[in-house]
Amino acid sequence: MYAKISKKGQVTIPKQIRKKLNIEKEGGVLFLVEGNNIKIKGIPGSQANILAGSLKKYARKYVPLNKIREKVKEKVANEAAGEGLSD
Repeated sequence: MYAKISKKGQVTIPKQIRKKLNIEKEGGVLFLVEGNNIKIKGIPGSQANILAGSLKKYARKYVPLNKIREKVKEKVANEAAGEGLSD
């Protein structure tokens, strides 16, 4: 499937691919570099929503959900980047 790159380097992921990767709403993608190829892995936004509030009694202070999502996405991206990079 073809997608055009904008002047800013942006690409719109076609709807049928977003649906297949389960990233139709809040979600993200990981770009995995394997040699001269790139794979895209979908990260559904609902994964963070499932756990929202479940650890409240253990928290020392309130942390907004969007901050938690940022940290989770960062950690997942770093782990996936380490797996996807090849020499």
